[in-house]
Amino acid sequence: MQKSLNNFLLIALLLILSAGMKAQVREFSLAEAQEYAVKNSYKVKSAGYDLDIADKKIKEVMAQGLPQVGATLDYNYFIQRPTSLIPGEFFDKPGELIEVQFGAKNNLNFGLQLDQLIFDGRYFIGLQYSKIYMELSEHNVRRSEIDVKALVAETYYNILVSEQSYMVLDSTLSVLEQIRYETGEMLKEGFVEETDYDQLTLTISDIESSQNSISRNSEIMHQLLKYQMGIPLDEEIGLTQTLDDVLLQINLEEVANAEFNIERNIDYQLINSQEEMKVLKVRNEKASYWPSLNGYFLYTQNAQREAFNFTAGGYPWFPTTSVGVSMNIPILSSGMRKSRVGIAKLELEQIRNNKADISQGLNLNVIRARSGFNTALENFYREKQNVALSLKIYQRTLIKYTEGVITSAEMTQQHNQFFDAEARYFQTVLLLLNAKNELDKTLGNY
Repeated sequence: MQKSLNNFLLIALLLILSAGMKAQVREFSLAEAQEYAVKNSYKVKSAGYDLDIADKKIKEVMAQGLPQVGATLDYNYFIQRPTSLIPGEFFDKPGELIEVQFGAKNNLNFGLQLDQLIFDGRYFIGLQYSKIYMELSEHNVRRSEIDVKALVAETYYNILVSEQSYMVLDSTLSVLEQIRYETGEMLKEGFVEETDYDQLTLTISDIESSQNSISRNSEIMHQLLKYQMGIPLDEEIGLTQTLDDVLLQINLEEVANAEFNIERNIDYQLINSQEEMKVLKVRNEKASYWPSLNGYFLYTQNAQREAFNFTAGGYPWFPTTSVGVSMNIPILSSGMRKSRVGIAKLELEQIRNNKADISQGLNLNVIRARSGFNTALENFYREKQNVALSLKIYQRTLIKYTEGVITSAEMTQQHNQFFDAEARYFQTVLLLLNAKNELDKTLGNY
């Protein structure tokens, strides 16, 4: 009996612990969500693979200038030996050609060769090119990180605004349900008309519908945030910050007056790296006019047998050893090399034109983003005052309605006015946060 009780308690404890583990929810602040996304986002991981590929390509280019060693093994069996013609004078038969067959039927050759690049201008330029390629890949990773951080911030803000809107509606709903209850009691006594009660019911229904819509939208935003962060969609996450927390952390005036340094912008850094690559490409094509020099070392062993008995002892192997250098000197390409140099120069001019375009475009984007932020900031301050004033009017209206001074229609009108003011306020908050997010991205603050 005691054993059964112990087993029951053990199973119950395991079930409680299992339920606690399932209920555990990971929670993130905005900064934590962004950092998690940088490490786990699918987009950033993909860019990271490109960086690894670039590293391997650099090693591939470097290896081309290092010793290359190869071995060969050739076996040849003569079904019919080759025939050679030799002047008959060697056999006291002048004027005739004598047919002679040389060699054994089985031939085995083993060779070992070492090749070393001594000089090739394109190789040394290729080393510089590969380093710039690595730099470009690093910039692409950085750009992916910036994009992911901006997307995570935008989604995080949307969730916070939705949650705050839901809370305001919930608070309003509680007040209206209490008023409807009191109105229902007065209706039973004949102190109010049924229209007043019905009007409150319609208003409550509208609020509940809005709550359901906000709740569904918030769920979608949570799923989107998990996708952006690289978290499985079936896991639960929570946000540790509120909308007020985020707003308090932002120095709005400092953001509005932040200076722009184009060198910090990732798009400008990318075009700079691309320009350096085009400069090297011009040098690389010019280097095709230069000669290249290679050295080699060759060692071979040859065995000839009438029977296939190469592993048997007592038979000779014939070695050959040689060293040498090989120079390739370009002389005439019928204008091909000249055309390639011309193409490379035109591509360089094109990328410089694109750089000037991007530079002007980035400055314009800063002006546009700063203007958008300032407009959103002005609207935020205005709507913040408006919603405070609307709340004050609404609270007075509720008091008047409970005292029987005004009708339900007048109270509903004030409720709608307050509701609209709240909606506009949250909309301006979201616009302000997104404008701040875009300005930070443009200024290179991520």
